[in-house]
Amino acid sequence: MWSTFVMTLRTNLQDKASMFWLIVFPLALATLFNMMFADLGEQYELKAVPLATVQNVNWTNAKGASAFIDALSGKAKDTTGISQPLLEATPADSVDKARDLISKGDADGYLTVDKQGRITLTLASGTVAGMDGSSAAVSGKSITISALDGAISLYNRTDTLTRKLIADNPGAATSRTFWTSIGSTTGMTRETTLTNFAPDVATRYFYALLAMACIMAMSYSIRAVVTAQANLSALGIRRSVAPLSRRRQLIAGFLASWLCASVCLLVALAYIRFVLGVPFGGREPAAVLAVAVASFMACAFGTMIGAIPKLSHGVKVGMTSAIACTLSLFSGLYGAFAMSLSDWIARNLPVLALVNPTQQVVNLFYDILYFDSYRPFLATCGVLLAMSALFLAAGAIMLKEQRYEHL
Repeated sequence: MWSTFVMTLRTNLQDKASMFWLIVFPLALATLFNMMFADLGEQYELKAVPLATVQNVNWTNAKGASAFIDALSGKAKDTTGISQPLLEATPADSVDKARDLISKGDADGYLTVDKQGRITLTLASGTVAGMDGSSAAVSGKSITISALDGAISLYNRTDTLTRKLIADNPGAATSRTFWTSIGSTTGMTRETTLTNFAPDVATRYFYALLAMACIMAMSYSIRAVVTAQANLSALGIRRSVAPLSRRRQLIAGFLASWLCASVCLLVALAYIRFVLGVPFGGREPAAVLAVAVASFMACAFGTMIGAIPKLSHGVKVGMTSAIACTLSLFSGLYGAFAMSLSDWIARNLPVLALVNPTQQVVNLFYDILYFDSYRPFLATCGVLLAMSALFLAAGAIMLKEQRYEHL
């Protein structure tokens, strides 16, 4: 049995086609993804918007408004705690001069203050027309403008409320508690995360790539089963008269295939994690376990495919590629459309997502990254092990029923 294990392992390592699909292909495609999606995260980053500030009489009289704009532009971050400026302020004496700045391309809009001290944001028509998210820079600017609009609205509401309270109760202006409560309204919003880790937008595509490479690992166990079948290979004929039982031959071949597939996928995992910097939420040991479980499922799947009678080795390997490519469509590998389709299936047809091996492999890494608890990860491992049991049982039944009249 040990000799069969070593021989199968050596044969797998010499299989150039399988080594390509399990090592070279994931590394090459991951590198391509890294170049394609390098700027994708910028779509969700705040970028300071160049705005003109009309510093007329109203601006001079509204000390609070000018201080607020200075804070948003990062000039007073030491006292406000604002680390990311929302605007780049360019002074202008009048609205006409602010519009001149817009026409020259030096500003995307302007800020004015009315007699009541309220701030108004006016955007250039070209800026509004371009806020369609067609590029990373425009999309980032859209998010910043939305945040800026929300901050200005909060300031105006707070200022109006403060003036009304002081008008109704003049004594409140001398109360420290009153001003403390007013100042705390700016802290109603806190940056937080609902997941264990905040990943980059492109991270999901790398997980889908690992899932596809995992399914391609079926080719190893298919070879192990085919070489144990007397009607499909010359080696199978010799093995049929060997003193080692076919059951032990298959077990040795399966374990060698599992080991080889796991090592190949770990190489791809290490490259994606440490060379390309794709995060796994600081849970790399769990990611290694995920690879082991996923490759076990893939080898079990390959055992079932390999046990299908009357199909040649080439046909079965071709089935491996077809299955991997098809299932990867529904796990989000082929771009934004495929990722949206995967999300739609998970929301509306969860049963289909449950029976899709590639989606379950992707879910392993989602569980590691997004959840504080390991319970979802262990549940997904249970799903994959249940799949493995079904695949192995189906393969064992087909192999048990096979008989040969002659060789």
